[in-house]
This record gives sequence, structure tokens and C-alpha cells, in this order.
Amino acid sequence: MQPLAHALSIFVPVYGIWQAYRHFALLDALRRKVDPAHSVDALTGAIGTGIWWLTFTHYSSEPIFQALDAVELAAGTAVILYGQHALNAYWRSRPGAPVEERMTEVDWIALGIAASFAVLTIVGGLLAPAP
Repeated sequence: MQPLAHALSIFVPVYGIWQAYRHFALLDALRRKVDPAHSVDALTGAIGTGIWWLTFTHYSSEPIFQALDAVELAAGTAVILYGQHALNAYWRSRPGAPVEERMTEVDWIALGIAASFAVLTIVGGLLAPAP
């Protein structure tokens, strides 16, 4: 599969959650190879992704959806941090030469887009006219 198509597959109902489950299961397998005492629960990653997907794809300016957007931001952030923490631990623990930690230009762009979306969502919710 092409990388862009793979990334966009998150928006396909059920399949995107299955993809998240597979990703977290792979992270778990990698992590257990170097540190059997710690694991990553693939189901937790899939559930967090499902919560993110449900709220991300159903936007409205109604107060309940504004609250759900806050849940979406929290769930999305938690899922990313959960997986990234496990991946970082794997890279630190694996045998061989140490791996340099770095952020590429694409990482910074993605982070900037995500932060802009979060700020605009919060500001939009606060400045939305009352019904």
C-alpha cells in the first residue's frame, strides 16, 4: 500500500481501527523482544483510535460536540503518546549502536498542523455564537 493511502485508511470505518490494532500489536511485539516486563496493549490503542475517529468525523458547533471535540483531542494525544512512548523505549533498549533521536522537517510540519488544528478548534468553540 502507498504510504498516503495507508495513512488515510484511518478514516475508513472499522478498517482504520483494525489498522491501529495491528500497529499497536507490532509495537508490543517489538517492545517485548527487548523488555519482556513491559508491554503495549493493542486493544487500548485501538479503542483510543476509535474514540478519536468517532469524534473527529462528527463535527458540530453544538455544546455536546464541543465537549466531544475536547475528548477527541485528549484521546488522539493519548494514543500518540502511548505508542510513541513504547516505540522510544524499544529504540533505547534494543541491542546495537544507539539510535540518534531526531525530528525531521516533516515531523515539525505535522506537529505544527496538529497544534494549529487544536488551537483553532478551541478558539472556534469559545468564540462560537450562542444558540
